[in-house]
Formats: sequence, C-alpha cells, structure tokens
Amino acid sequence: MTLEKRKYYVALHSGEIMGELLQSPTEAAYQFEIEATDEEARQLNRLLRADSAADTKTFWDAHIPFLYYNQYGTNEGVDQSNQAIYEMVYQLGTPKTKQQIEALGLLETQKDSDDPEGPVY
Repeated sequence: MTLEKRKYYVALHSGEIMGELLQSPTEAAYQFEIEATDEEARQLNRLLRADSAADTKTFWDAHIPFLYYNQYGTNEGVDQSNQAIYEMVYQLGTPKTKQQIEALGLLETQKDSDDPEGPVY
C-alpha cells in the first residue's frame, strides 16, 4: 500500500450507479477532481457503493402514495451518506473542487474564528 497521492476524478450521479471514482478524466463525465492515496480511494469507493445501495431502498418508498419525504428513515440514511461523500470529496479535493463544493453549498459549515483558513466541515 502506497501513501503517494494520485489524481482521481469523481462522477456523482443518480441512476443505476450512484457514483464512480475514475482514474482518467476521459473515462466518463466527472464533477470533481481529488488527490488520494490508495486507501483513501478505497474508502471513497465504499461510501459510493453504500450510497447506491441506500438509494435503491428509497426507490420502493417513492411508489407509496401520500408519503412525505421524511416519513421513512431510508431517506435520512441517503442524506447522511451523500453528506459523507461530499465531505470526503471536499477533504481530498483540489482547490478548484473545494471552491465548487463551497459555491454549491453542499456542506454544512461552521466558521471557526480561531482558524485563519476559514470554515470547518
């Protein structure tokens, strides 16, 4: 196992495959560029697979009429899973990726007044 960081390209989308970690920017459309060790890449892949499984569970809930979004815990699980993915992409992201995520407001932030670097995630 190497601690050397390599560039990866993260494609997040809904559908049959919820997300992919690509080694080349030409493999498919991607939204974010990150730099990760092999272990970090495996960890992000695990999060993406778990999110895909959780999203599939919500598919069946969506077919029950007159249910609100918050009436089933599976929706909350997907929200938490998505949050974990975006947090990890932010942590591993290039400066451009971090700017994109901040501009999109994808993370809940708290300003740490003692940290000159800015928000704490």
